[in-house]
This record gives sequence, C-alpha cells and structure tokens, in this order.
Amino acid sequence: MSSGRSKPGLRPPPAGGAGLDAFPRFVLEPERPLVQVVKEGREPWWFGSSLAGRFDLPAPFGTCYLAEDPLAALLEVIGPDPGLIPLELLTQRRLRTLHVPRHMVLADATDRRARDFGVTGEIGSIVPYELPQAWAASLRAAGFGGIVYWLRHDPARARGVALFGPQGARRSWRRGRARPIDDSLLRRLAAETGLEIARIPAAAELDLAS
Repeated sequence: MSSGRSKPGLRPPPAGGAGLDAFPRFVLEPERPLVQVVKEGREPWWFGSSLAGRFDLPAPFGTCYLAEDPLAALLEVIGPDPGLIPLELLTQRRLRTLHVPRHMVLADATDRRARDFGVTGEIGSIVPYELPQAWAASLRAAGFGGIVYWLRHDPARARGVALFGPQGARRSWRRGRARPIDDSLLRRLAAETGLEIARIPAAAELDLAS
C-alpha cells in the first residue's frame, strides 16, 4: 500500500502546457446537446475570469461551464447541502440546452490515460481551486479548447464541460431555449437523490404569536 494515499494524487501541470500534446482528447461536436442552469436574464455563453470557478482562467481569457445531464447541472447549483432546497432557488433559474457552433477538441480528464500526466478524478472535486485552474491554463496553452471532467456534486459520475476562450459573452452563439425547471426534473431530483423542495412562506402567511 502506498503511503501517499492520504494525500491528493492530482499533480501540478507542466508549465506552459509542455508535453501535453498527447493528453487524452474529447471531440465535442455541435450535434451533442449540453445543458446549463443559469439565473434568469444571465448570458448562457459566459466565459468568466473571476477565478471563483474551478477551471477559471485569468483575464483576458475565461471559462464557460456546462454539463451533459440536466439533473447533474442542477446538482452543481444546489451544491452539497443535503437538506430542504428552497423552491425560490430554482424558480429564479432557467434550464438551457445548448450546442457549440463548431467542433472543439477538449482535454478528457475522464479518460484513464490522464493518469499518465498526473491527473486524477480529484481535478473535478479538489478544493481550493488553485490546481484545477493551473491545469486549465496549461491545457489552454497546449491548444485545448476546454476540459471534460467528472462533476463534483453528482455521485453518478456525470460529466461536466468547461470551455476556454476570451472572457465575456458569446452573443453570436445560439442561446438555446430557456425553460423553467419543470416538475419532471424536480420529480427526478427527488427520486434519484432524496432531496426535497420546500417553498419558503412569505411573512404575511406566517401566523406569528404576538
């Protein structure tokens, strides 16, 4: 047994993307649907550079986050909280199905060959985000358009997609159709996770003791 098992297995990336040309690849085609849960009124194709996200790149570049499964995307918004989920958290958000405008070559961190480069499943779960962000910068420098990884908050091992590009919105990309998070997805959430949705009553609805 290795004594290193109690330590993170994810290694720092090579500087400047050196030696990453042979990193496992995932070709993302425009035909593949991706999903995103965003606040109502927000740009869907937003490449953020705040460094608050797992694979954020510093300006002038940014990262846009999507998922392959709507429930997985929803669980990323909910996070690790095992309790009641306020209905208001969901009614303020919209589900979008999106398609990239052209095929993109992404780094595939879900491929077992990624181990040869020092990447483990921790790249999608480790906190804080310094190492994943360093990997994002090195993979972008190596010519990759993003990274495919295992999402942190879905034990079913759903995949997330983080795209790299200049920071800001892509208003020329198709925005997809925004739709509310409907009852069918909420039923799936309850059936597959046991999480419950609760409406927080307004103050006027409460019978407060004088």
